[in-house]
Amino acid sequence: MSKVVVVREAYDWLEARPSSSFMEEDLKELLVYMTSIYPKLEWLELGYNRVKFINIVGSIRLSRVQIDIVPKLQIGEDEGRSALLNMLGVCGYIPYKMGSAAAAVQVVAEDLLSWTAAAFCMELEKQLKRGLATGYAELEENSQRLKGRLMVTKHLQYNAADKSRAYCSFNERTHAIPLNFVFYKTLVILKRKVLDPSIRKKLLHLFGCFEELDVPGNVKELLNQVHFDRQTSRFEPAFRLAKLMLSHMSVLHRGAKEECFSFLFEVHSLYEMYVGRVLQQMTLGREAVIRLQHKEVKLLRNEDSGLDNIQLIPDIVLGERQVNGEYVWTLIMDTKWKDINKYQQGDIYQMYAYVTGYPYARRAVLLYPAMDGAASGRNWTLAANSSKRICVRMVRITHWLETQEDLRGIIAESGWEEK
Repeated sequence: MSKVVVVREAYDWLEARPSSSFMEEDLKELLVYMTSIYPKLEWLELGYNRVKFINIVGSIRLSRVQIDIVPKLQIGEDEGRSALLNMLGVCGYIPYKMGSAAAAVQVVAEDLLSWTAAAFCMELEKQLKRGLATGYAELEENSQRLKGRLMVTKHLQYNAADKSRAYCSFNERTHAIPLNFVFYKTLVILKRKVLDPSIRKKLLHLFGCFEELDVPGNVKELLNQVHFDRQTSRFEPAFRLAKLMLSHMSVLHRGAKEECFSFLFEVHSLYEMYVGRVLQQMTLGREAVIRLQHKEVKLLRNEDSGLDNIQLIPDIVLGERQVNGEYVWTLIMDTKWKDINKYQQGDIYQMYAYVTGYPYARRAVLLYPAMDGAASGRNWTLAANSSKRICVRMVRITHWLETQEDLRGIIAESGWEEK
């Protein structure tokens, strides 16, 4: 029976031990999978018969074992899993935020694959009540009547001696479209991988809607062929979940062919996007403007060439649009995925460059994820300009409403308030 092991990113070693949930053969399979799917990314730290995951969170499903990698925030497994699902929802990787439709899934405390599979079933079932997605497919047929356009070359090839037939090409509305093939393939895989009886029952029920399809090609090609129109856009949330599970699939040989797949996210980038998205959803007034990865300011001007040098790219800038159309940026934020007690002097220098390079900026804030027992924050005033400050702050990430509350307090320190 497949096992689920949970490890914390950049903290827990996953050790291969005989007769355990994770054995040496699983470790070998993990290394083969990761090097074949993510060859350029250094996400693994290796030890003797053990491995640690660096800068990634998510789930890896191997032949015999599933590995869930959750954020390490000095909190328990359930809180780490909730924080991950919360960030994925706000960033749009899953089709809803924690605390809304997710409440109907009822498996937040379960493993990540079961949670994602249950969410997929819920989204797909909701739309299938209105019928399968359909689209137009180009078909060819050697028919006794002319339909569509005559394919002259093939007509002469097949009907040189039969004047009663015409080889035609025509468009016909059909269920055999890439979107349905993706759903079919997702259901086939989840039926083999998900062990929860209630979810398996839903998977089998949904599979009955697609079992007449004959899926062509490989999965990655199908994913690239899916396009949405007015008729099929209602299936997009279910497709996003299917794509999440199928995008990094690989068939490894371990006895019989076995699909291994994963949905992994660079936690630094995920945290940065999450904070930016939560801030963008706050109502800060009609003239308020929020930009992510801002690239319009440079720190220095080269006297010899007259060109601006040293691009400043803060994660988040907050400002107002003036009557003349110009933007005045007053608050700068940079996210750091690490322990707030381990902030580095280089980070402070970086914020000094930001608050100096943006002439109207009053405050530059380093944002760390909240951790139990950590200091609440730190503050500095620029010696050369007492109106500018650099601050270190934390935000909670287990629920977006808590993040919003923390951000509300942080921006209020700079004179911003929700309307």
